[in-house]
Amino acid sequence: MKKLHLLLLLSIFTNSIYCQDISYIKTLDTIFVSFKKDKFQTKIEFPKNNFNFYDRWYTFNFEDFNDQNVKVYLQFWYNIYPSSKRREMGIRSDFRSVKKSYLRKHKRQIISIAFFKKYGIYRSTYEAFENCKVIYIIDNSETQKGQFNLYEVSKFSSYMMGE
Repeated sequence: MKKLHLLLLLSIFTNSIYCQDISYIKTLDTIFVSFKKDKFQTKIEFPKNNFNFYDRWYTFNFEDFNDQNVKVYLQFWYNIYPSSKRREMGIRSDFRSVKKSYLRKHKRQIISIAFFKKYGIYRSTYEAFENCKVIYIIDNSETQKGQFNLYEVSKFSSYMMGE
């Protein structure tokens, strides 16, 4: 069991180090964000709504790299419809439970908190996600028997751009 956990952590660590190039990430239409619950990464799950759906927020907390006293966050929302356009079309947010082999296949598309720290909130939020059409959260806190849960999310940042 300990070997399995060690291999899992090693593979996640390897994936997050492997793909930390912003120029490549900017070209993607689908990005996977690795989420591991800790003091800088929080998850809020809301009670089931009228549509039998659980909304949730995934938040990455940072200090502003220019001003250490300013706290900023990047938040990903998983809700029934990721946008008003998709609501009008009746297309719900995607949920998938995938094997580790699927993540290995897409390892160059996976980013982690290290990516956000490396490039800062502005570049990682406004530049890297510029062409991205779909963002999935890989919720590592829900991994069971080699299955990883992927949630299609929309993003929000508290970073305020200067004039």
